[in-house]
Amino acid sequence: MPASPPSTSWIENLVASRAVRSGYASMLAHVAVFILLALVISRPERQRRPAPIVISMSDTVADEFGDDAGAAATAAIEAAAAPSLAAPSDPLPPIEPPVPVVAAVPVAPVVPPIDPADSLVPIPTDLIAAAAPAPVVPARPASLAGATSPAAAGSGPPGDDPFASRRGRGRGRAAEDRGGSAASEAAVERGLAWLARHQAVDGSWRFDLSDCRCDGGCRDAGTVTSTTAATGLVLLAFLGAGHTQVGGDYREPVTRGLYYLLSRVQPSPRGGDLSEGTMYGHGIATLALAEAFGMTKDDMLVPPLRAAIRFLETSQDLHGGGWRYLPGQPGDMTVTAWQLAALKSAALTGLEVPSPTIDGVNRFLDAVQSRGGAAYGYRSPQAKPCTSAIGLLCRLYLGWDNEAAIDRGLTALAQSGPDPSAVYQNFYLSQALLQRNHRLWPRWNARNRDQLVAQQGRIGHELGSWFFSEPDTAPGGRLAHTALATLTLEVYYRLLPVYTRDAVERGF
Repeated sequence: MPASPPSTSWIENLVASRAVRSGYASMLAHVAVFILLALVISRPERQRRPAPIVISMSDTVADEFGDDAGAAATAAIEAAAAPSLAAPSDPLPPIEPPVPVVAAVPVAPVVPPIDPADSLVPIPTDLIAAAAPAPVVPARPASLAGATSPAAAGSGPPGDDPFASRRGRGRGRAAEDRGGSAASEAAVERGLAWLARHQAVDGSWRFDLSDCRCDGGCRDAGTVTSTTAATGLVLLAFLGAGHTQVGGDYREPVTRGLYYLLSRVQPSPRGGDLSEGTMYGHGIATLALAEAFGMTKDDMLVPPLRAAIRFLETSQDLHGGGWRYLPGQPGDMTVTAWQLAALKSAALTGLEVPSPTIDGVNRFLDAVQSRGGAAYGYRSPQAKPCTSAIGLLCRLYLGWDNEAAIDRGLTALAQSGPDPSAVYQNFYLSQALLQRNHRLWPRWNARNRDQLVAQQGRIGHELGSWFFSEPDTAPGGRLAHTALATLTLEVYYRLLPVYTRDAVERGF
């Protein structure tokens, strides 16, 4: 009996069917087509990755200024640091023959370019009226944005320009005549370059070194929070070397710094407030505005400057005549000195300063003097070195007629030489000694000048900066010390109205 064919399952019959096979083939073909279309449609367009912006933080002198300039700067520092500095208590060394001073060698400022659309801070319209909830902000004034007239830029003949000694050959001659050196001028240039590199993106400078390109590259950051104090102090260093918003190698950072100060003027019933919680900030910022106006005659600075002076006057302690941290507080010597310097500079630019305000300063100095006016305390009659140097300079600005007491005080402070760490005291004492043309000035200055050059930072990102072991100014940190040291080395040609002998003799 023949075997019967094996039975097949329904699945096998289904698979063997030609119709089913053609259906499978069609389905697979469509799926493949759909997959290809999906890949083509959904494939992202490859975009070019932007190149990163790299800000160099050099670790050598050559990286910052080029091989030749770096070698020259290092050699100048090492040469200046070679002689050992005697202790402050040692007798003053003999006067060395003067070192020829060359005109300042400009160091190209390493600062970001200004974008007119968003880099500069606009100016409030009304700086004198009481604070409004929504002040109107106008466009940039053309004069502060770029005045270039010969009068404003100070390009006229030296006889017509009281600030001619700050620029070019005039700066070199003044430094040589009054005790500067080639090494001190190079130190000033390095100091200004360091300050320019540490400007914040909004145009300010900050003691804590925040919001700048330092990014932790420098030690010894400060703790004071007033940005108006920091910005004003650094601007004074640039102005002292002839750099303004209308001319000089640092025109851009100076312009940005001035716009920042103008944006921080807070209208109040007292006037234009620049204090940010401390009258230190108000006095320093007002002095910077006054000096910028005196150097450029830019009329756009007049309204905010008048408002700031008004706030200064109404914040004076009416009983004691001084100033302290907050308006109306009984005064101290250091805060009072900055307010007086601002008033002096403003008066010599032609702005009116009421005589009762000046009478009050005289009353304050009388209250804190000792030794017949040859020494001064902080808030009471004492004979502290730093406050004595400040008080004696204030007496000079006020045209005090007791010259014998002034000379006695200056002799007592200068005879042992400058303390290498007392940057604040030396900042004031250098001005007073030079103003009086004191007999100890040449020797004292030689020591102070050379030790400052030797103490300047010389490696890495701290190149060109200073920091001293002085507790009183430590809250200002490296930024404050660098600005003060730079200003001290500029004393030879800082021909501002407030710093000239003419200003001392004229009084108010």
